Order: sequence, then C-alpha cells, then structure tokens
Amino acid sequence: MGRCLKFLALLGLGLAGPWPATAETFSNDQLLRNFDIVAFGNEYTGRRYESVRKWAGPIRFGIQGGKYPTYLERYVVQVIGDLKRLTGHPMELYYSFRKQKTKQLPRDFDPKKVNVILFYLPDEQIPKAVAKYWDGSEAKVREMVRVSTCFAKFMTKGSTIKAAVVVFPARHPQEYIRACVVEELTQILGLPNDSNGVRPSIFNDGSKYMELTHHDRWMLRLLYDKSITPGMPRREAINIGRLFLERHRKPGAGQ
Repeated sequence: MGRCLKFLALLGLGLAGPWPATAETFSNDQLLRNFDIVAFGNEYTGRRYESVRKWAGPIRFGIQGGKYPTYLERYVVQVIGDLKRLTGHPMELYYSFRKQKTKQLPRDFDPKKVNVILFYLPDEQIPKAVAKYWDGSEAKVREMVRVSTCFAKFMTKGSTIKAAVVVFPARHPQEYIRACVVEELTQILGLPNDSNGVRPSIFNDGSKYMELTHHDRWMLRLLYDKSITPGMPRREAINIGRLFLERHRKPGAGQ
C-alpha cells in the first residue's frame, strides 16, 4: 500500500481537480475483477484475503506535528470531503496543529480518538517515528521509504479496520504529495493493493492518473455499500457487488 510516481515528473501532469474525466470504458466484469485484486490482494506478500476489510466506526484523521506545508492540510481536507461524499461513511480531519492554534478543535477533543495518523517527515526521521507500526523494524521502514513515494498501513480487529498510519516523505514536490494524499487516504479505507493489471486506476503504479478515476470511485461505492459488511466472505461480497453494479451502473460505461 504505497505510491510510486515514477512517471509523474516526466509527464508534467496538471491537477485540474478531484473529478477527472476518464476516457477509458470498462465493463462491470472488469470492475469486479479489479475490485477482487485491489480489495483482497497484497502486492508485497502475495497473500490473498478471504474476507472484506473496511471501517465500521467514524474515521478521525490527525496530522502529526506542525512542520508541514499548508497545502498538505488543504489536500487532506479536500480528499476527506470527497471520500465522505462518495462512501457515506463518517470521517473528518479531527486534529491538526492549525486547528489547535486557531481553536477549531471540537469542545470534547480527545487525542485518543485519532485513529488515522498522518506523518510528514524528512526521510531520516521516518524510521524511528513509525517503526512501531511496522513490527518495530526501522530497517523495514527504511526499505519502504526507499521503494515508495509514500506509504500507509491499516490495522484491523478481526476484519474491521480500527486504525491506520500514512507516511508522506517531505522530500517530494507538491504535486507528488497531492497524488499521495488521494491514493493513501483511499487505500486505508479497505482498497490496499496496487497492481499493473488494474486500469483505468490510480492503483496502477504505471498509470498516468493522479486523482481517483471513475473506475476507482465505483470500487469505493461498492465497498461501502451497506450490504457489504466487515468480515463478509470474499466470494459473497463479489456476488453482492455484481448485483449492486447491475442496479446502479450501465455496463461498459466510463462513468
């Protein structure tokens, strides 16, 4: 669950907004195949998961520390708003240094309620800061920093996602950070896998996309449909997903 943007600088792509048009069309069968890969696969271990993993309770994001560019918080707020509208799931930027400084924290604010921590740090500070989330291994985190533009991990209790960590290395330019916020905040919702066989999608490291495609947005709608629950067997979820798409989406459409 990490973003590798090796083509981004070469393409010089702009950031027009959160709803890009996608020229490619794709069938419901292709969408379900890709949902199976992204929701139930793992690019690093090759493991297949046999049950749905998703959040059940509210998601409360917190940006760690105060040494981050203002655009990071702006992107986080924009993407959270988009994901909330798309899934119908409760989520918010619960804590940031700016919110604290401007007295915008909730009256009943409790730091223990933060269940997604967003780190923006120089490379050399990342291993020590986040190793505890990767089995205490700084070496493992250093490798993640080496091979990924940004990366994330979610933690589950049973099949319910309870917490997550997202890491944005500070060395990257603004356009990389935008793409990282979009992908990593989406993936911690329960779509963690990347694959070069999934298209048209931001979950394909070789793609040109920096924002969620219509394909990706349909996967999120499907995952957070109320008929699909945490722990549901993979095959049952895919069968329900097929019915969901037959009801709500015109086959072969790009929208």
